[in-house]
Amino acid sequence: MTADRAAAPQADDRLDMLCQHLLLDTPTGEAVRQPLTWAQTLLPDHHLQITDQASDQAEPLTGPGGSGLAALQAAGPPLTAAQRQILRGAAQAIMNSVTRHVLQDQLAQAMTFTAAMTDIHALSAGPHTPTETAAAALHVLHRSMRIDWSGLLQLQGTHLTLVTDATTPRGAHLTALLTRRLGLGNPDALPTAHTFHDDYTGSTSAIDHLLSAGVRSAAWLPLGTPDEQGPFVLLLTRQDEPAIWTAQEQHLLIAAARSVSIALERDATMQHLERLAQTDPLTGLGNRRALDETLQALEGQAFTLGVIDLNGMKRVNDERGHASGDDLLRTFARHLRHETIRAFRLGGDEYALIDPDGPDDRLQDLTDHAVTATQAAGFAITAALGTARVPTDTRSPSRALRLADTRMYAHKRDDDR
Repeated sequence: MTADRAAAPQADDRLDMLCQHLLLDTPTGEAVRQPLTWAQTLLPDHHLQITDQASDQAEPLTGPGGSGLAALQAAGPPLTAAQRQILRGAAQAIMNSVTRHVLQDQLAQAMTFTAAMTDIHALSAGPHTPTETAAAALHVLHRSMRIDWSGLLQLQGTHLTLVTDATTPRGAHLTALLTRRLGLGNPDALPTAHTFHDDYTGSTSAIDHLLSAGVRSAAWLPLGTPDEQGPFVLLLTRQDEPAIWTAQEQHLLIAAARSVSIALERDATMQHLERLAQTDPLTGLGNRRALDETLQALEGQAFTLGVIDLNGMKRVNDERGHASGDDLLRTFARHLRHETIRAFRLGGDEYALIDPDGPDDRLQDLTDHAVTATQAAGFAITAALGTARVPTDTRSPSRALRLADTRMYAHKRDDDR
């Protein structure tokens, strides 16, 4: 929390505030209307009403915390001692009813928040993706408190990108706004800690586009940076008029942010392990498993596949040692890197290339470039390349690999003659 958030009121003060709201802002509610109607039957010659003005013909309505919240006004002839006693009893009956109503409402809300907290904590242990976890958490939050719009966003450079959201009709236009990638003037001005803006219009970190969209209260909960794509944030808004984020609401929102963060971290860890499982540790290129999965994903698409085998690797190992052989493999691999061509090390001194849309000779050009660069680094090697096009040579990616391998060995035999 930051200076945007004022100190939370004490429990009794909070109870008094809620009672005062019922007395003055919703006097037709059953908690006020029923005891007031009863009191009116006992004082038929006077017009009874709840007011914030004290007078000789009024009894104070005092809250549980001892604050004078309002007054029960008796308009009409002067009150007798007996009528004054009735008015005093009526004031007490009204306050008992209002206090009981507020406490029952708070108990129901506490039970709702307890159930919501249980559901939120369960999400962190479930086998869900970050997007699924966030969507479920937002559903629980909307069920438990007043939120007009909420979403999981990712900060990418100077833009916010929407990942998933939940909305009510009051906040539906925010989905359209954030789906277009929201531009930010200065991302460094955004809060880096959980921040609850009761009045978003007065926040120094407010985003102009959100203010223009009617956001008047906002909860901003950064979730960290689990990968190189950019940090994530949970944003929750209330539209059209400011509203306080209560302590209970803040605790629940922070718990939701923690569950989504756990899902993000778990997903990032799994992606990292998956990359390691598909990466050749010596060269950093994709390994045979990565090639197989890439070929499977390319089923039905057009591409050119190349298989490379180096000549001269054994001589380097024998004459200069295996450390130099490793340097050779790394050097050659480094010069196979390309913007659109994917390179793999299949093992030993064999590599594979996949070109999704290049001309027929592009794989040969890249291979020749890597050979020249490796020779310039002091390694006397050559390379044999075999290629196969899908679907020109075959429609099967796996058969294309076998065909490219066969052609590579044919070239290798020709070079050895």
